[in-house]
Amino acid sequence: VRADLGQIEPRVLAVVSRDPALAEATRSDDLYTEVATDLSVDRPTAKVAMLAAMYGQTSGTAGQVLGRLERTCPTAMAFLRSAAEAGERGEPVLTYGGRLVPVHVGPDDTTAQARGRGRFTRNAVVQGAAAEFFKAWALTVRAEVAPLRGRIVLCLHDELLVHVPREAAEAA
Repeated sequence: VRADLGQIEPRVLAVVSRDPALAEATRSDDLYTEVATDLSVDRPTAKVAMLAAMYGQTSGTAGQVLGRLERTCPTAMAFLRSAAEAGERGEPVLTYGGRLVPVHVGPDDTTAQARGRGRFTRNAVVQGAAAEFFKAWALTVRAEVAPLRGRIVLCLHDELLVHVPREAAEAA
């Protein structure tokens, strides 16, 4: 049985940033479709824009839509910007679960290196929280499938592969 935490990063961003508009979009099975409607773009463009915001991309298709995302989800975008600015200054950030994510600043760092740290910390606050959530979810799944004689056989990013006897597949 394959289990997947679909669209986990923007859903986690909604929680950690406490952005009401993004939180509302998470009520949908397809968050990207909701964001697309809010941004007046197609779903693929909305997905690229959301992911780009979390990864610090500012050019191309994503860059064209980021201004709209700033207006639609200002709290989430401010949260990401704050994390990026901390990294650029060489300051660590904390994940939602409280893990410290340090950054290294060299004595001769360039502006480009500072921006790279900012992209790292911007993403770390989302990916770190998503990883913390994934661990809790995996433990929950493991406990729930144990009575079915099931076990997790593979973890990959936001997916679990669970092996259970055929007769327990539907319940799993």
